[in-house]
Amino acid sequence: MKTFNKIQILTAFLFLLLTGCKNAEELNHLIYMTGTEKTTVSRITIDGPQSFGVSATCTAKAEQDLHITFRIDDSLVEQYNAEKGTNFKVLPKECYNMEQMESVIEQGSCVSTPVMFNITTTEGMEDGAVYLVPISLASAEGYPILESCRTNYIVINRTIITKVLSLSGSRSLNVPKFKESPELQSIPQVTMECRVKVNKFCNSDPYISSIMGIEYDENFLLRFGDVTIKNNQFQVTAKDQVTPEMTFDTGKWYHLAVVFTGSQFIVYVDGEVAATKQATRGPLNLYDGGDFNFGYSYNGRYLDGYISEARIWTRVLSQVEIQENMCYVQPDSEDLLAYWRFNDGDSKKAKDFTGHGYDAEIKTGGSLQWAEGIKCPEPQN
Repeated sequence: MKTFNKIQILTAFLFLLLTGCKNAEELNHLIYMTGTEKTTVSRITIDGPQSFGVSATCTAKAEQDLHITFRIDDSLVEQYNAEKGTNFKVLPKECYNMEQMESVIEQGSCVSTPVMFNITTTEGMEDGAVYLVPISLASAEGYPILESCRTNYIVINRTIITKVLSLSGSRSLNVPKFKESPELQSIPQVTMECRVKVNKFCNSDPYISSIMGIEYDENFLLRFGDVTIKNNQFQVTAKDQVTPEMTFDTGKWYHLAVVFTGSQFIVYVDGEVAATKQATRGPLNLYDGGDFNFGYSYNGRYLDGYISEARIWTRVLSQVEIQENMCYVQPDSEDLLAYWRFNDGDSKKAKDFTGHGYDAEIKTGGSLQWAEGIKCPEPQN
């Protein structure tokens, strides 16, 4: 009897492990959205019409044909946002269709025939908006639906095609108005972020390629390289130095974000935590700590590459906020101090889209140069 009980317990454990779902109260056969045993969220990036199939799975082979009905429930978007702290939008109905809402798990099979969800147009989608489509099991014959795996949340990112600023040829910018704003002398919490692509890392002493920030007294600077690290390692220098172990490639876009909580630094690379460190410094000073530059620090240390979507926030951004807004944010977002999209194409300055007047102006290198046709995010293959 004891051996039998152990087998029952082991079977239950394996079932829960394989399904990955949280609320499998019963161990009888269940039906769930295919793929939600691993994660209930699927992400796709599109730059035009696209189709993909959805299906249902049974935990055992069907003894007879099982009829399945799907539904798209837009009311779940608001609920998801409230629970997860996201800001997803409902996908406009004119942008998609679902060829049918019914399917069958045929006798002897575990998976239903796929039903096609078609994104028919990207017109009507807002620049930078991220959409959520909750596709749920409405009903299933034969077996109960596993509630925690009833819905597959499809996150849809539309690719933005934009200009970006080239910082090659010893070209750099600074932000003069920061030095005219004494209210920026003591900022207790900061998030600084940008997208960057390097053509070539600096290969001469001190091996630094400056991205953005203030180097004076190591105030707050984002850069690649230094004499003590590899020239393709990212580093935050802010009295404390924070250096993720990873190295970076040329010719590839990365999203970098550095959060200063007041007591800790958190470095994100492409939305994932790359390094953390306790802070010994006090608030950030953007007022009288030296020039705030793009592509420049002490006596040069230029960046040979491209920059886009640079922002400074006067609060801590969550990881979810960073992940979902790499390509665009609303310029009037709360606590967004400055926002340089670097897509305006002006020859002399880069506009601060917040309207706060923190435009970035030419420091070195002559007229600004722009690259066109850059996609963000890059479509998935």
